[in-house]
Amino acid sequence: MICCLDESGSTRGDPAAWGKAVALTLLDIAAGQGRKFALIHFAAYDSCQVDLFLPGQYTVKDKMAAAEVFLGGGTNFERPLQEAIRLMEMQNFENADIIFLTDGQCTLSEAFTSQLKAQQGTHHFTVTGILLDANSPGMEFSLEPFCQNIYRTSELLGDEIMHRLATSFD
Repeated sequence: MICCLDESGSTRGDPAAWGKAVALTLLDIAAGQGRKFALIHFAAYDSCQVDLFLPGQYTVKDKMAAAEVFLGGGTNFERPLQEAIRLMEMQNFENADIIFLTDGQCTLSEAFTSQLKAQQGTHHFTVTGILLDANSPGMEFSLEPFCQNIYRTSELLGDEIMHRLATSFD
């Protein structure tokens, strides 16, 4: 499981806290299933950090260090998706589920979207987007071109989203 977490300046406050809570809950789900987990913190293209959590090889201190990261700055969707593909190729994250948590304030070029779809065919992964839009319901967003499933915090309670995610990974 790979979680891409938007930590740009526009996610400060409740969206950042909710995003971290979802990411750490997904880590617990992956651990319970004996799965690898990667948390890709992202903001601007040059602001990206990858935390790997391999079954049985990390501590509570490692989880806390990941929870304390906040990058700030602008938003770039390409870099975290490139990192996710790199993990699939270099770290054996085969058939990964990618969870993409963001406020949606970015777009992907058509060329990159086409490349990503080709990689999806090669690596057999899906992308589930969680739009952190509780404070801006109905806003335009840019997840549709590359996410197979999209949940909006403005339409569902956090518990509902987590339940749907958890049951989709069984």
